[in-house]
Amino acid sequence: MQPKVDDSRKAKRALTLAQDIVRDIEAGAHVAGDRLAREDEMLARYDVARATLREALRFLELQGVIHLQLGRSGGPVVARPQAGDFANSLSLILQFMEADLRGLLELREAIAPDVAAYAAQRATTGDLSALADCLKELERNEASSQFEELNRRFHDMLGWASGNPLFGLLTSALHMLTREFSLSLGYSAQERAVQLRFLRRVLEAVRKGDAEGARQAMARLVAGSASYLAERSPELVSQKVKWGST
Repeated sequence: MQPKVDDSRKAKRALTLAQDIVRDIEAGAHVAGDRLAREDEMLARYDVARATLREALRFLELQGVIHLQLGRSGGPVVARPQAGDFANSLSLILQFMEADLRGLLELREAIAPDVAAYAAQRATTGDLSALADCLKELERNEASSQFEELNRRFHDMLGWASGNPLFGLLTSALHMLTREFSLSLGYSAQERAVQLRFLRRVLEAVRKGDAEGARQAMARLVAGSASYLAERSPELVSQKVKWGST
């Protein structure tokens, strides 16, 4: 049993070291692209075994905090975790919780209306311009295979336009988690027209700073979308989330 205790201690030490490295990245005001110290320097600084350091760096790489460059001039380079890193970690947890698409759709119904309302209060001129451009592209691609992806992009932009990065992150992650489900089904021409109609209402309300109007239009949009998916393919919304599908 002793090896298991040792392994547990090693894993805990690697996690503690990873946390120390993150604190030092923050304290040093490092930004994406900055190189960290070489391996020998980090070994001396943190006074750990080489295997512990490498395990800590691999953990940080999996979380999107750093990436490891190979070669003589390589080493750990600071990265900026993206929504995809969050979605990947979340999908692993959701798989063990046996979460399904229905659960993700219900979560979207719960937060999307308020996200739209916050966007109406906080969207910048740049946000409004980007949303308008995305909607025009959606209209041009109403009948194309790009519709679903452009639709997700609009909602992602709206999430970030809310002024709360947590909404932006969660909105983007939810779309990554549901992408494979929706691609396997797609929207009918009628459903695309309905979604476009409500997206126009959402954007118009956001432009006017009408939080309640944006909330109501988005609530109807996401509720209708969820109903459409459940009615057209009930077996699809019962499918479980799988890690690595993002």
